[in-house]
Amino acid sequence: MTILNSLAKKTIIKKRPLKRSMVGLEMEFMLLNNKGEVVNRADEVIQAVKKKEPETNIVRECGKNMVELGCYPSVKIFNTALDILKHAETLYDVASKKDMQLHCFGTYPGSFDPDMRDNINYLMKKKIFGEERFMAAGRCVGFHHHYSLPRGMYNPLTKFIRVTFDGKIKRSFMGSYNFEIAADPALTCIMQSSPFYQSEHFAMDTRLPIYRGGKKLKYMDGVYANLQQIGGLPPYKQTEMDLIESLNKKVQRWMRILKKHNKDAKFDEIYKSKLDVNWGPVKVNNHGTLEQRGMDMNYPSNIIAISVLLKFCLMKIHRDFLEVEPADIGIKEPFKIEDNRMYIPPHTFVRNKLQYFSAYEGLENKHLNNYVKRFLRMAKKFTNKSYQKSIKPLIKMYEEDNTVSTQIIKKARKLGWEKGSSLDADTAQEIALHFSDKFYKDLINTIELLKEIDEKAVYSF
Repeated sequence: MTILNSLAKKTIIKKRPLKRSMVGLEMEFMLLNNKGEVVNRADEVIQAVKKKEPETNIVRECGKNMVELGCYPSVKIFNTALDILKHAETLYDVASKKDMQLHCFGTYPGSFDPDMRDNINYLMKKKIFGEERFMAAGRCVGFHHHYSLPRGMYNPLTKFIRVTFDGKIKRSFMGSYNFEIAADPALTCIMQSSPFYQSEHFAMDTRLPIYRGGKKLKYMDGVYANLQQIGGLPPYKQTEMDLIESLNKKVQRWMRILKKHNKDAKFDEIYKSKLDVNWGPVKVNNHGTLEQRGMDMNYPSNIIAISVLLKFCLMKIHRDFLEVEPADIGIKEPFKIEDNRMYIPPHTFVRNKLQYFSAYEGLENKHLNNYVKRFLRMAKKFTNKSYQKSIKPLIKMYEEDNTVSTQIIKKARKLGWEKGSSLDADTAQEIALHFSDKFYKDLINTIELLKEIDEKAVYSF
């Protein structure tokens, strides 16, 4: 019996319909063989996982080298974390028995070409983006955090946002949406784990320019470089109607593009909801959640830590109707709380400056370093005391200026890599194995940490 199954006997995870204040998590992995090479064996692994634990929430991704784990949402972050770590432990066990390892970082350090899936949705993207750009999506993995929308903001029948006249609910909805946009550079910086892409080091978080691309990141070869409306970091929205209008425009543009390649394309036959047409870092999801999908994949301890911080920030905005206000003061004093207001920088500063600093410089940039510090300080203040221990790995990583990207670069230098040169295949494989080897230990330590959390003390959280 695994350590997590033993713990699960004591902690019953009740499956309930998605509702207010629930949290959900998604973790993507690449698969490696024991030599440290990427392998396209996702279907084999998924089948074995389902056979071992039929309830495991594991699905295919665009590349056959990737798998995605999900979990059933819960009001308590403790239950959500426990559920997804259970799935991760099952996945690790299955992969190990098949002589494979889990690569839990934003990109693989070496060069490889993934086998991409050919269902209709992916084939259309291949035509639209081109083969190389579409293949880049199979070389990047991330972590997604879901937080349910305020009560009444989502219509499960239409699978779209419900127009409401409740001023407080509307403000908390727009405040949480704008907050996640403002927080994006801080989140991506502290969670960076992708300093190499196709053997090259040109950013601390290569996944950002490779996936998002665009003029603001000065990278026009990214997957969504020419479709920032659909895949880039969006601007803030002032009102609910502004957001609804922008969502409708995304759908209209995407359908125009689809019909250029397939005149018979019909939206209802491809997508369940208009909310599906959005692959940017901040998204209103068709499950009735606000989804932050901009971060690199990372170790379980860091995943849980950032999930806890986001949970309590969003809960503060929703429960206390905290006003989130873009203002110039947010440039020098980001996330300042005053008179029930949180000040965030203008979106132009977040998207044009901080996003770029996060991708290319990380904590070495003094402006971004201060931004991350203030975000962590604010989020830690909101976090319930029972969870303070769970966020320590992330706080320590910031204080020591030692993100996973920094750790990977240090390891590469020890193995003889020099800045400006390409990683050879052997070095890339050794780096991949070295850091993937740490996954299981981190997983078990994170489970042990969760065991120390007093369930009674966090019943409402």
